[in-house]
Amino acid sequence: MYGLGNIDLQKYNPFPSFQSGQAEAIAQILGHFENGQKVVELNAPTAAGKSLDLFVLGRILSEKMGVRVVYTTPLVALVNQLENEPAFGVMPVLKGKRNYFCGPMSEVLGRDITADDCPYESWEDAIEDCSSCAQCQYRIAYKKFMDRGFGATTLARYQMPGAVRDETVILLVDESAGLEKALIDRATLKIPDRINLNNLSENLRRYYHELEVEIEKLTREVSLEKDLAKKVALNQEKNKLGRESRKCVKVLAHIEKGHPYIIDRERKFRLLDGRSEFEDMIEGLQYVVLASGTPTTQILTENYKSVVIQHPIPVEHRTCYYDPVGSMNFKERQTTAPKMAQRINELHERFGKKTMVHCGAYVVAQMIYDSMPNKDICILQDQSDREGSKNKFLTTEGQAIFLSVNFEEGLDLKGPNYPLNIIAKLSFENIADEFIKARNERDNYKRYNMNTAVATMQAAGRTTRSINDYSQTFILDASWQGFFNRNKRLFQPWFIASLRTGNPEEVKAETVKIETPKIEINTENQKRQEQPKYGQLEKAIIYLAGRCDGAIKQDGQGFNGRDTEFGHSLADQILRGRTLSPKQRSVAERMVKTYKKQLEKGGIII
Repeated sequence: MYGLGNIDLQKYNPFPSFQSGQAEAIAQILGHFENGQKVVELNAPTAAGKSLDLFVLGRILSEKMGVRVVYTTPLVALVNQLENEPAFGVMPVLKGKRNYFCGPMSEVLGRDITADDCPYESWEDAIEDCSSCAQCQYRIAYKKFMDRGFGATTLARYQMPGAVRDETVILLVDESAGLEKALIDRATLKIPDRINLNNLSENLRRYYHELEVEIEKLTREVSLEKDLAKKVALNQEKNKLGRESRKCVKVLAHIEKGHPYIIDRERKFRLLDGRSEFEDMIEGLQYVVLASGTPTTQILTENYKSVVIQHPIPVEHRTCYYDPVGSMNFKERQTTAPKMAQRINELHERFGKKTMVHCGAYVVAQMIYDSMPNKDICILQDQSDREGSKNKFLTTEGQAIFLSVNFEEGLDLKGPNYPLNIIAKLSFENIADEFIKARNERDNYKRYNMNTAVATMQAAGRTTRSINDYSQTFILDASWQGFFNRNKRLFQPWFIASLRTGNPEEVKAETVKIETPKIEINTENQKRQEQPKYGQLEKAIIYLAGRCDGAIKQDGQGFNGRDTEFGHSLADQILRGRTLSPKQRSVAERMVKTYKKQLEKGGIII
């Protein structure tokens, strides 16, 4: 249809070659576009190269179709990373105005001023009054972005009214697992106390008109004011009311269309379902790609196709051990926290480097910190300075334990300094919260369970970030087993393949041999058993299981549909330290021979 089937993909790749599965995924996504599919999900785990895939797609589609293609993501940090990646230099980056510092006005007023505070109606007006404004960083970034057919911007900036959104034809969304939450947050409005909640639609419409009158008044005052400080202050107030006005429009539309919502005791209007916001976001677009290693596309739409890339990191490099210390629920956490702190310290001493701990809530992080035996190396996340706490952990020389909250995604802890990753508490949403309660009643805990599963998988992926990287994750919260048993279907095959029960022998991380790992098996009397060296058959089974998606796609990776269940059961048995029976070995030997070419690529000769 569009002639995209025979494109030389490498021509658009800034790197010497693609990783396994990347080019195939790009070709599949282009094929779905050719076939008229509107929404496609790219299921690509850590290190599979999601960002590169989207970058190559964006270049191809913008060039071949002659339309504007925009890369966006709910994670501002990811946009910042791409901006600083030389390989992606041909993709200009545009962020919101508040991200661009205005030097001239800051110097005059003696405080930090951003492009969002700029009180001038046009760039020309600003230059006429201040010649330095010709170097406005926001205007330069905006012009560069609009002059190119393909660029990157934050989700918040993309959703702003104007040319960026209006001219976009194809949208590529990276790290889309959090998209629904971001969309709902953008449509959340705190209703002023003076507004009567009875006959809400009529009263909100009246409030909206009041805002528009005030905005118009402030616009006139800004244009007439001569004093720069007063001019900026008036403009800041106008911008604040403008944001409130835009949210009013959203809320009124949702009420009038009958979309499900709640107004909580803080008088916040909150949507219970993000589908309507998603439909609004993609209205008028020709094509949308949602990329994530833990995709949640199903809660936004049923009409999509999925493209899967197998996990490129060997499963032995990213093992996840369930080693229960106790439950961290509200009733038991006071008793469990000291035990949790002790276990965290024991695990940290085993590796002696930097340890990432996911605490789930600030109160839990504080409780663990209070019981830590060595507070000198502990970094307790500051609730008021999230980025500062993170940077302290990243820049600390030597040992450090980071008791973190809400860092399940957006943190790239690669390399040998981060061998240990701990989930001290599962990231359950507050079930007593009015919004969560109302949503659970509506969807029977669908989003509640999915969000916890996604957060767990995201957390487990923080410290093994490349094919040659290695780390171990420990889930210490005893709530895990029951949650996993009830919701196994929500977990990706690559994550399930990494799960183990028990914990490795207490050896230094750098001496662990991937080919001959030592595993501690939890039994009733807590005896330890050591796993013998794996033979070629065992290696082959583990290799195939680590690359298998459960035969979701016919992609030549892992087991096929016939062998999936049997192959994974054998891999689990081997990794638990149990010897295969003669009959199992005989059947397995015949089975793995059918995967000869795939195994040879992994250096395993059968």
